Amino acid sequence: MMKTSLTGVIAASRDLSVISNNLANAKTAGFKRSIAQFAEVRSTSEGARSGVEAGSGALTLDIRRNNTQGGFTNTESALDIAVSGSGYLVFGEANGAPGEMDMTYSRAGKLTLNKDGAIVDSAGNPLLGFPILTGNMIGGQPAPINLSAAAGGKPGNIQTVSIDGKGVINITLANGRSVQGGAIALATFRNDDGLKNVTGAKLKATDTSGQAELVPAGRNGMGDIRQGTLEDANVDITSELMSMVKAQQAYNGNARALQTNSEMIRSAVDTLVR
Repeated sequence: MMKTSLTGVIAASRDLSVISNNLANAKTAGFKRSIAQFAEVRSTSEGARSGVEAGSGALTLDIRRNNTQGGFTNTESALDIAVSGSGYLVFGEANGAPGEMDMTYSRAGKLTLNKDGAIVDSAGNPLLGFPILTGNMIGGQPAPINLSAAAGGKPGNIQTVSIDGKGVINITLANGRSVQGGAIALATFRNDDGLKNVTGAKLKATDTSGQAELVPAGRNGMGDIRQGTLEDANVDITSELMSMVKAQQAYNGNARALQTNSEMIRSAVDTLVR
């Protein structure tokens, strides 16, 4: 019984940790809530008759991310973007090797321009996109999107930046001329559930998720880009608080049972010693 109560304490503690993380990130753009999944531990006694085995506690099976889309908040910032539909924004992250980057993926589109004119996330990692080829064709290898380069190396000439639903970035220069700065790339995976959480809304590919397939936004089933918008976390605070109360009750109940067991054992030992 003591071991059973201990597994209950551990499971409830894990559940509380997951719920607390969801609540902490309720205002994190693009964040996806997680759910702890549990299973009953059954007796393995070979001599026990079928149907009379007592359970042996609880086991945490998995911490699963809920990938449903969150709501949208209008920000009116030209570089804030959200994906409406499937797909993840792709960012390059320096890995220490000259000229090489690891890719990270996110639904968080809070973006800015760095001093070099590249579109970057809050950590300074560049947003990746495809170049615009002749005849408005999109192709080539994904690369950091640099608006300064598209404006001829003169970022001061950039007047406005507009991003259409297909992720194509149009730049209006001071002389009224319009140029294209590239097309935002989106990533799709064989198994989204296999992506590994790095921090907040940032994800990395794993063997379970499979490697990313990068395609332009709005094509091959990928979602459209919404400019001046951020995707909200898919966290319902009221629901999370209710789940926290249940997990806290489970923790307290198992902790009391554990304490009672301990007192019974101590009482039995004291009786034997007398």
